[in-house]
Amino acid sequence: MENKELEQEIKKKITNIPLKDRAKVTALRYYLNKCKQADKDMETTCDNIQSKYDKLSMPIYQRADEIILGTGQLNDQQFNLAANLLSEEELQQFKEAPKESKAIPDYWLKVFKNADLQELPLSERDSEAFKFLQKIEFQLAENDSDFFLKFYFAENPFFKQNILEKKFYYEDDELIKVDGTKIEWHDGKNLTKKLIKKKQRNKKTGQFRVISKEVDDDSFFLFFRSIDISNKEKYDKLPEEEQIQLQGQLDVDQDVGREIVDELLPYSLEYFLRIKEFKNEDDEGAEGEEDDSEDDEEVEVQPKGQNKGKDKKKK
Repeated sequence: MENKELEQEIKKKITNIPLKDRAKVTALRYYLNKCKQADKDMETTCDNIQSKYDKLSMPIYQRADEIILGTGQLNDQQFNLAANLLSEEELQQFKEAPKESKAIPDYWLKVFKNADLQELPLSERDSEAFKFLQKIEFQLAENDSDFFLKFYFAENPFFKQNILEKKFYYEDDELIKVDGTKIEWHDGKNLTKKLIKKKQRNKKTGQFRVISKEVDDDSFFLFFRSIDISNKEKYDKLPEEEQIQLQGQLDVDQDVGREIVDELLPYSLEYFLRIKEFKNEDDEGAEGEEDDSEDDEEVEVQPKGQNKGKDKKKK
């Protein structure tokens, strides 16, 4: 219910209350509204503080990216930080080694695999593409509400672009639109699709033949889809089932986006070292539950040159 409609409904209900209680209810409404306003003020203050420190962290992340990518040279002070973790012999070898800087192998691949995001976990096929992921960049829009994520990839055999973007747009703190890069896949390398073989029986002859069919596949790269429900009038005219589907996809994208910003970027090292485990809010309730569902058998066919593998199981 919209705020104006709600206000009218409240006033209408109050006028139906016995006169002896009406003044009390009106006074009660006044004080409860002040509490609600205080909550809104607190949220605004928290949002402003988060935006401030998000902006302060950006140059720090840039320096961290240089270390991960090996594009920046470490100075003596930074090299000396490792002294407490090395034996005397190792420290001597460390000092004598050329002060060259190389990328940390498969850094972001290990971060995402160890984090195991429940909504969009990496499949084994995704993992091959994530070996080419070099860095993730977070940008906050000028309105301090919308934000953007950029995934930088080295040249790879899966898709043509080097940068895949995801943009999040809000209205009154509600996510109303996400814009993702339309991925230009190389032939036979679309990680969001898979080929399956099924037996088909000819009704006249009774003979069987095997046909190949392309179907949707679970993949993290679904994250780069675009969804727009900003036009409320247009959205309300959609069938209820389609509305639920779009809102569900939008919720998943928002959860994954915030998990990347709030969890994976600041704690990437902990996930890389596998000393931190991401836990979904639903994990506790899911513990001990067994999956009694049955899966239809199907044969998955990988295009020539593409790695085979089933999706990684969730923890």
